Amino acid sequence: MSRGMKRRDFMRSGAVLGSAVLAGGLMEGRLLSAQKPAIPDLAVVTGTDSLLAVNKGLEALGGIRKYVSSGSSVGLLINAPLWWKKPGSFTHPEIVLAAILASLKAGAKEIHYLIDPAADFWKRTPLAAKYATEIGAVKKCSGNYIETAVAKNRTLKKTSVVKEFLDCDVFINLPIIKHHVGVGMSGSLKNLMGVNANASNQFFHAGSGAKGEYDDVPFLAQCVADVNTLRRPDLCIADATEFLLTNGPAGPGELRKLNKVILGTDPVAVDSYGAPLVNLNAADVLMITKSVEWGIGRMDVAKLAVKEIAA
Repeated sequence: MSRGMKRRDFMRSGAVLGSAVLAGGLMEGRLLSAQKPAIPDLAVVTGTDSLLAVNKGLEALGGIRKYVSSGSSVGLLINAPLWWKKPGSFTHPEIVLAAILASLKAGAKEIHYLIDPAADFWKRTPLAAKYATEIGAVKKCSGNYIETAVAKNRTLKKTSVVKEFLDCDVFINLPIIKHHVGVGMSGSLKNLMGVNANASNQFFHAGSGAKGEYDDVPFLAQCVADVNTLRRPDLCIADATEFLLTNGPAGPGELRKLNKVILGTDPVAVDSYGAPLVNLNAADVLMITKSVEWGIGRMDVAKLAVKEIAA
């Protein structure tokens, strides 16, 4: 203590310093507690209420406004075309409805189907009447396909994709995880074939000269990987509520009911998580490994942050 400082002055200054340190510590604690939790790579929600499950998953990923901004256009790619009608073969309507409601809540200017669902799709849920206005606001697919070069390719040099896929501000992929007799499973990656014109998809199946549509699976898998280089989804919401374990993609077949919804932005990670659900290893699914080679995403689920949520 300096001679010029009295003991009471020293004690007062120490008390002030201690208070400042304490206040600083409290403030730092408040700031740390106020920080948002880290956003996981995948949110996997289990519950029988699909609307609630999707909403909880979106909340875990930072909220719908992280992906859909006010005034944006949204493209929905649903695995529910007119030829998927058997149980476990199509994305369930409640999951699509949740994406529509969330996008509208975020202020989406317009929402488009990137492939129109089956005519009776919305009759498959009792919620359709309650949300008829919101469902009716979704615009049909234009059917206007644009030939597009595929810069990263080993088999697919060009393809014709629907215009809205290229033009929409936000691309939401809405697949169902299910068995596929050709490539092993269908999910986010395979679902991208839905933006193609029929002629392009015919090339996927027979462009190598194969006689049958699944006679050259490596070629088909590479085409799937190649087309996924065109655009990565801004958001994947994958249906794993009830799905085909056998005789996919169309069914009928053995069903598994898990009441899960898988959400993320990485289609490879979503499919890699989904592979064991249909009794496969991600490393054995060619379209997954070929997509990893293109840098589309990650399949090492054990090293990803996966948040499991009960709805």
